[in-house]
Amino acid sequence: MSKQRMIDWDHLANDLALNCETYHQDYYEGKRFSGPSLHFHRRALTATRDEKAEMVYALLVSWGMHRMGGGPLMNEFDIFSASISEQMPAIQSLCSKNISDVTVSEFNILEGVFENLNAMKSSRRIVAFSKILAHYLPDIIAPIDNEYTLRFVFGRPRIPDAWDEFGLFRNIHFKLIRKVASHEYFLRTANQWRDNPDFPWDTSLPKIIDNLIMGKIIVDKKLII
Repeated sequence: MSKQRMIDWDHLANDLALNCETYHQDYYEGKRFSGPSLHFHRRALTATRDEKAEMVYALLVSWGMHRMGGGPLMNEFDIFSASISEQMPAIQSLCSKNISDVTVSEFNILEGVFENLNAMKSSRRIVAFSKILAHYLPDIIAPIDNEYTLRFVFGRPRIPDAWDEFGLFRNIHFKLIRKVASHEYFLRTANQWRDNPDFPWDTSLPKIIDNLIMGKIIVDKKLII
């Protein structure tokens, strides 16, 4: 039995969907997330052409993906930008899709992008890749990180050894994000939040689900942001 099958995806999805109001409140309580991280998130979503790569680059820094004193390190901007440009045809082929209607075969187009996007000098590929693609394909892709997403899935902030990263990336989206996004209770509630100025992070259904994960983990682990 593969490690992926040991994850109870249905339980995780139902937890987020049925407790969405609680986790949403936990996420926004205290306004923990603001400043550059929010500013560049919204700028990266609305920017176009060459400016978009620059805004996504700045976003990654504001989201902790470049730590000069130790930790993940990003490539120089010209390397990053050229890599994005090379992968843009594959990315743009999915721009009209959303998490509810994209097929597995269409989603698998991203595997080549996953393997060849040259954003980081260090850190796991899944984290930077998801944060970048969440701003090029926001209706399909949710940001993934160690402290929140992976802790929610695995109970600890890291991927077990020898795990297929793209396979995990695909499973998170089809077995978790997609299931929550199609849940009637979640949809009815989330539609009241999306693009509401009181909830500036609720910019797409995948991002709202990411916010719920973060809200749950903040409370469960009593994290101080």
